[in-house]
Amino acid sequence: MSLLEILLMALSLSVDSLVVSMSGSVTLGKIKLSKVLYAAFVFGAVQAGLLFLGWLSGASVASLIHKVAHIAGFLILLYIGVSMAWSGCRAGGEDKVDLNGLSRLFLAAAATSIDAFAVGVSLAMSDVLWPDMAVLIIAVGAVTAVAAAAGVSCGSFAGRKFGRAAKVAGGLALIAIAVKLLCGAL
Repeated sequence: MSLLEILLMALSLSVDSLVVSMSGSVTLGKIKLSKVLYAAFVFGAVQAGLLFLGWLSGASVASLIHKVAHIAGFLILLYIGVSMAWSGCRAGGEDKVDLNGLSRLFLAAAATSIDAFAVGVSLAMSDVLWPDMAVLIIAVGAVTAVAAAAGVSCGSFAGRKFGRAAKVAGGLALIAIAVKLLCGAL
């Protein structure tokens, strides 16, 4: 994986965390730096952890379906990208999220990281090896932590103003990576 691909994937996967942390910060009132850093750590760690678990799961399955692995990875990334872009285009905006309390914070982080698990599976099926995966996991964790910190710090104003557009952009980036994956398999 190139550095550009790693950066695009990290940015794409962090969009949901950015949007959720923005909308969720409305309920936090006055925000202390410790709360921002705590939310950033949880979002980043959960996102990176689920990406890694997805890659491990996909690696065990990839050897069984090696011939269709690139197509499966393409379909998974395409589905996630289209879903992200579509949800960003739908009317109705984002749901309000409450980030008060450890359980709610972990729930929000896990909900925004399900796509990271699926991306990890698709990358394993596409023969992405450990060195590239390790760099991607670190990049995704770091970018997601920064996105969550920015989201919590900026609050609902930026979430209402840019949330849908950011989600559409993230979805389109995943679609582009999916198409590149499919072209590499042909």
